[in-house]
Amino acid sequence: MNRRIAMALTGATVLLTALTACGESGSSSAGGSETGSDGGAETIASGMVLGGPPEFENRPDGIPGLEEVYGVTFGEFRSLDAGGPLTINALKNGQIDAADIFTTDPNIAANDWVVLEDPENLFAAQNVLPLINTEKVTDGVTAVLDAVSAELTTEDLLALNEQVIIDRQDPAAVAGQWLAEQGLDATGTQAAGVDLTIGSANFPENIILANIYAQALQAQGATVDTQLNIGSREVYMPGLQDGSIDLIPEYSGVLLEYFDPEATAVSSEDVYAALPEALPSGLTVLEQSAAEDKDAIVVTRETAEEYGLTSIADLAEQP
Repeated sequence: MNRRIAMALTGATVLLTALTACGESGSSSAGGSETGSDGGAETIASGMVLGGPPEFENRPDGIPGLEEVYGVTFGEFRSLDAGGPLTINALKNGQIDAADIFTTDPNIAANDWVVLEDPENLFAAQNVLPLINTEKVTDGVTAVLDAVSAELTTEDLLALNEQVIIDRQDPAAVAGQWLAEQGLDATGTQAAGVDLTIGSANFPENIILANIYAQALQAQGATVDTQLNIGSREVYMPGLQDGSIDLIPEYSGVLLEYFDPEATAVSSEDVYAALPEALPSGLTVLEQSAAEDKDAIVVTRETAEEYGLTSIADLAEQP
């Protein structure tokens, strides 16, 4: 099954649980839920602790997908955050042995970590695209957002994330600089007369993208309010459906699965083609970009070399 739900639920209870877990050694079985130890043959994964967002334990391309597609069962899963500081620091400090981290996270390169290959496409295509209230889809709004998608690449996401996550720059300033570099900051009237409330999920990349959409539309005459850092999809999606939010940056594969849990599309083209039928009435996706940000199972360089890991499938081998 090729599915992903991208973002973790937030809240004090989740953070408290995660922080407690991170205070323990990754080799310990305490502080997380047991996912292995079923009496079968020992594997590399069965001696490891995996960390990731809370829903990764139950979502189809999380723990269940790893077991079904690759026969990989970790000894323990620790509920942390959606590729955020809890997960990054836990992997860095050896409190977990592997992590679910987004492929555009600059911490991967900064720490010389290894992204394990996904030859069975457990994680489907995740192209960035605008999800918008259909009533707000004018020719001008479409032209502005399609122009953004036409320029946005995965390399751009990596660079934008590095500026915000590593260099601690302001997301709005980083968004404005990117628009200027692409020649998309020119003023005009394409979106004049349109009022939009633009939201974002609660992680840096999505906040940057929301700022890009907002500034591009404002430059072309739209009146824009922003509601940034809202939370997970379960929190902001009702706002999109009741009209309190008009536009949000989304990711194609996870969006498809959210509305069609039985979807099996994997490639960028197939996922995008399946979206219009899956979306509820009143929501529309505009053109997708080439930029893609997928989940990945990530290990340290030392762990990869110790066990000869290059693929997720290697985790099912005996040590």
